[in-house]
Amino acid sequence: MWKLNFLLLSQLLTAHGGTISPSLLSKVQNGNKSDAILELPSIFENVMSNPALSLLSGMAKVNMMTTLFKEATSVSQAPFLSAISGLGISSTPFWISNDIAMKDVDLNAVQSLAALPGVFTLREPVKVRMSKINDVNRFARQSGTQWGVTKIQAPSVWSRSKGAGSVVASIDTGAYKEHESIRDNYGGKWYDPIYGKTAPDDRQGHGTHTIGTMVGRSNGIGVAPDAKWIACRGLDNSGSGSESWLKSCGQWVLQQRPTVCCNSWGGGGGQTFYNDVVKSWRAAGIIPVFANGNAGSDCRTAGSPGDQPNLISVGSTDSDDQMSYFSSRGPSPTGAIKPEISAPGGNIVSAGISSPTSYTSKSGTSMATPHVVGAIALMKAVNPGWTYDNVLSALSKTADRPNVSSNDLGCGRNTSSNYPNNAYGFGRINVKKALGM
Repeated sequence: MWKLNFLLLSQLLTAHGGTISPSLLSKVQNGNKSDAILELPSIFENVMSNPALSLLSGMAKVNMMTTLFKEATSVSQAPFLSAISGLGISSTPFWISNDIAMKDVDLNAVQSLAALPGVFTLREPVKVRMSKINDVNRFARQSGTQWGVTKIQAPSVWSRSKGAGSVVASIDTGAYKEHESIRDNYGGKWYDPIYGKTAPDDRQGHGTHTIGTMVGRSNGIGVAPDAKWIACRGLDNSGSGSESWLKSCGQWVLQQRPTVCCNSWGGGGGQTFYNDVVKSWRAAGIIPVFANGNAGSDCRTAGSPGDQPNLISVGSTDSDDQMSYFSSRGPSPTGAIKPEISAPGGNIVSAGISSPTSYTSKSGTSMATPHVVGAIALMKAVNPGWTYDNVLSALSKTADRPNVSSNDLGCGRNTSSNYPNNAYGFGRINVKKALGM
């Protein structure tokens, strides 16, 4: 009887308004409340077709994009925001993705909003977590570079550049700015939509660790030590992230226009919630890099947004160039190769948060991703005019290609050779070769 009533209620609510996800409708039954997303049709293509944008570049283009996004979404969201306000619901509208995050929605609110005219979807927010699997405290220093930095041949590039001129952005748990490895190349930009801290802060350590791998200047941890870093806290102190926080960070990153953005987090596969954010970054010239996830080693375990198009997704390798057992494999939901490339992600030593001179070892595709981001910072410092396509092509064509297991070759491979495949992608990156050195 409950299933029948639930079905009738769902049909009634969607008859004259938007679509309500069954999971949200189920959650608000019996007086319960839930956070929710009111998702409107994308306005990205309409905005990007504006002729004025074709004449602009750099920050001028970003500023115009932002203005056009805000104008378009303010019109489409206005009647919904009015209704939401009338229901006494706390909400946050997003102009980068044309949706509205709402807090503590009940069944009455769902019924009222669903009755509004228009094309929209009411659903639960996406939740994600950082893509790491373990921590090991380690305080020993070493005289040379860490194994991952050496493996991708970053030191061989430093005679030409150590990344000066590039800016890497981090969406993560934050940043321990006082750490010796990253305190001197902070780019001065920070945003915290979760706790509202006005200066960089990290109580979890994941974000500090990834920034150290990208640009750290001590204990041999950083791939591009002369690059600058900026950060937005999109994951809380437990390492979890809400769709609302992540989209707040996505808007902020667009407006800063860094060289490349590191995203060592993800959720279940096949989710498109961040696609308009990624497309906007791409349109602004920002290179998006995402962890492929730690749900391996079965096929089709890649997480989102890493399994989506228009970005570089990263798998993890160990010190012997074998695929990490935890690294998620592809293909993507559409059959595309995932990840695109791989990098060192097992037992990576980088900056800790227990003191300004502490170091910890972590494993995960979270640790592989900043190796790629640091490599891109080096590549863009040497070739500022390189686009996303140039960077991905160089990394893909010159990647080292270790032996691939038969199990991994069976993961939906759509090529007659062993590469690309849905474990390593096009291979483990080699930044020296990517720069033709």
